[in-house]
Amino acid sequence: MILAIDIGNTNVEFGFVQNKNLIKSYKLSSKIEKTVDDWLLDIHTFLNIENKTIKDTVISSVVPSVEKKISLAVNKLFGKKPLIIGKDLNIPIKNNYNNPQEVGIDRLVNTFSAIKKANPPVIVIDLGTAITFDVINEKGEYEGGAIFPGIESSINCLFSRTAKLPAVEIDKPQNIVGKTTTDSIKSGIYFGYCSLIEGMINKFEKKLNKKFNIILTGGNSKLISNCISIKHLLDEYLAMEGIYLIYEHNLLYSK
Repeated sequence: MILAIDIGNTNVEFGFVQNKNLIKSYKLSSKIEKTVDDWLLDIHTFLNIENKTIKDTVISSVVPSVEKKISLAVNKLFGKKPLIIGKDLNIPIKNNYNNPQEVGIDRLVNTFSAIKKANPPVIVIDLGTAITFDVINEKGEYEGGAIFPGIESSINCLFSRTAKLPAVEIDKPQNIVGKTTTDSIKSGIYFGYCSLIEGMINKFEKKLNKKFNIILTGGNSKLISNCISIKHLLDEYLAMEGIYLIYEHNLLYSK
């Protein structure tokens, strides 16, 4: 079993992965102010809950400062440095970005996971802090995509810039026509983002003249999955699966 750690801008996910189909994970806030010992205590707590023997720790990260602290915590706890995707572990896909170094590791991890789950061409839509659309061609190569502000980012911007609008929890509204300010905000966010997702998929398919398999993942994927009519696969553990598959691939081809 490995401990897979996915470090994002908002959350850090800790996953106990035996194989790509056996996953138990925990999420914590990616607080910059947390110390090495804070992260060590968190990981130790998860280990006690799961009571698992960890062979290796594998990290996918887009936040270098948090990555450094968690790496030190892992080393202190296990006496063994974690394996960092993109540094210690290669992602075996062709990256067709103009500057391949600009692509976040998280997007490439999702891409590798996606091509093992669905036949290319594929579009992966990750609904996290940002909403990313990652386009994978019929050869399984990473082509690029699009990036939007995430749902929470948009909500926070709305409330921070307007004096009289109330803070709301986003869920599926009863009616697209809101009869209160709260319901109107919920309608705008929920149905607006559903329309955004469907609209972008249609634009990609029309522009590229291809029919794509669609995968939704990320923290808000279940919410959006319920409102889009386009056929898709919902996989909340796509990144965890990708981390494991990249680890497995590197072990296999390093022998």
